[in-house]
Amino acid sequence: MRGEGFVTLPAAGAYFLSIDLEASGIAIGDEAFARHCIEHGVAVIPFSAFYAAPGSPALVRLCFAKKDETLDRGVEALAKAKRAL
Repeated sequence: MRGEGFVTLPAAGAYFLSIDLEASGIAIGDEAFARHCIEHGVAVIPFSAFYAAPGSPALVRLCFAKKDETLDRGVEALAKAKRAL
Protein backbone atom coordinates (compact mmCIF):
# COMPACT_ATOMS: atom_id res chain seq x y z
CA MET A 1 0.00 0.00 0.00
CA ARG A 2 2.77 2.44 0.90
CA GLY A 3 4.56 1.68 -2.35
CA GLU A 4 1.46 2.86 -4.22
CA GLY A 5 1.30 6.10 -2.22
CA PHE A 6 -1.46 5.15 0.21
CA VAL A 7 -1.27 6.50 3.74
CA THR A 8 -2.96 4.24 6.28
CA LEU A 9 -3.89 4.55 9.91
CA PRO A 10 -2.25 2.16 12.38
CA ALA A 11 -4.13 -1.13 12.72
CA ALA A 12 -3.44 -3.32 15.72
CA GLY A 13 -5.54 -6.31 16.63
CA ALA A 14 -8.11 -5.86 13.90
CA TYR A 15 -8.94 -7.18 10.45
CA PHE A 16 -9.44 -3.69 9.08
CA LEU A 17 -7.14 -1.06 7.62
CA SER A 18 -8.13 2.54 6.95
CA ILE A 19 -6.79 4.69 4.13
CA ASP A 20 -6.47 8.43 4.73
CA LEU A 21 -7.65 9.77 1.39
CA GLU A 22 -6.37 13.33 1.74
CA ALA A 23 -2.92 12.23 2.96
CA SER A 24 -2.84 9.76 0.06
CA GLY A 25 -3.36 12.56 -2.46
CA ILE A 26 -6.95 11.58 -3.24
CA ALA A 27 -9.02 14.73 -3.60
CA ILE A 28 -12.52 13.23 -3.69
CA GLY A 29 -14.79 12.25 -0.83
CA ASP A 30 -14.99 8.83 0.71
CA GLU A 31 -18.29 7.87 -0.94
CA ALA A 32 -17.13 9.02 -4.38
CA PHE A 33 -13.86 7.11 -3.95
CA ALA A 34 -15.76 4.00 -2.87
CA ARG A 35 -17.91 4.12 -6.02
CA HIS A 36 -14.82 4.77 -8.13
CA CYS A 37 -13.05 1.74 -6.62
CA ILE A 38 -15.95 -0.55 -7.50
CA GLU A 39 -15.51 0.47 -11.13
CA HIS A 40 -11.92 -0.81 -10.84
CA GLY A 41 -12.77 -4.14 -9.21
CA VAL A 42 -12.36 -3.55 -5.48
CA ALA A 43 -14.77 -2.61 -2.70
CA VAL A 44 -13.97 -0.25 0.16
CA ILE A 45 -16.23 1.07 2.93
CA PRO A 46 -16.55 4.85 3.24
CA PHE A 47 -16.24 6.06 6.85
CA SER A 48 -19.26 8.30 6.31
CA ALA A 49 -21.38 5.12 6.43
CA PHE A 50 -20.59 4.98 10.17
CA TYR A 51 -21.67 8.59 10.86
CA ALA A 52 -25.23 9.83 11.34
CA ALA A 53 -24.34 13.44 10.51
CA PRO A 54 -22.05 15.01 7.90
CA GLY A 55 -18.46 15.69 8.86
CA SER A 56 -16.85 12.27 8.84
CA PRO A 57 -13.13 12.07 8.15
CA ALA A 58 -12.01 11.39 4.57
CA LEU A 59 -11.20 7.74 5.21
CA VAL A 60 -12.14 4.42 3.68
CA ARG A 61 -11.97 1.07 5.43
CA LEU A 62 -10.56 -2.17 4.03
CA CYS A 63 -10.98 -5.69 5.38
CA PHE A 64 -7.82 -7.75 5.20
CA ALA A 65 -9.21 -11.04 6.50
CA LYS A 66 -8.58 -12.51 3.06
CA LYS A 67 -6.15 -14.84 1.32
CA ASP A 68 -2.84 -13.27 0.32
CA GLU A 69 -3.71 -13.64 -3.38
CA THR A 70 -6.97 -11.75 -2.84
CA LEU A 71 -5.16 -8.98 -0.96
CA ASP A 72 -2.57 -8.68 -3.75
CA ARG A 73 -5.33 -8.29 -6.35
CA GLY A 74 -7.06 -5.75 -4.12
CA VAL A 75 -3.93 -3.62 -3.79
CA GLU A 76 -3.48 -3.75 -7.58
CA ALA A 77 -7.10 -2.64 -8.08
CA LEU A 78 -6.74 0.18 -5.53
CA ALA A 79 -3.58 1.40 -7.24
CA LYS A 80 -5.35 1.29 -10.61
CA ALA A 81 -8.29 3.24 -9.16
CA LYS A 82 -5.98 5.86 -7.68
CA ARG A 83 -4.05 6.31 -10.93
CA ALA A 84 -7.34 6.71 -12.84
CA LEU A 85 -8.38 9.77 -10.81
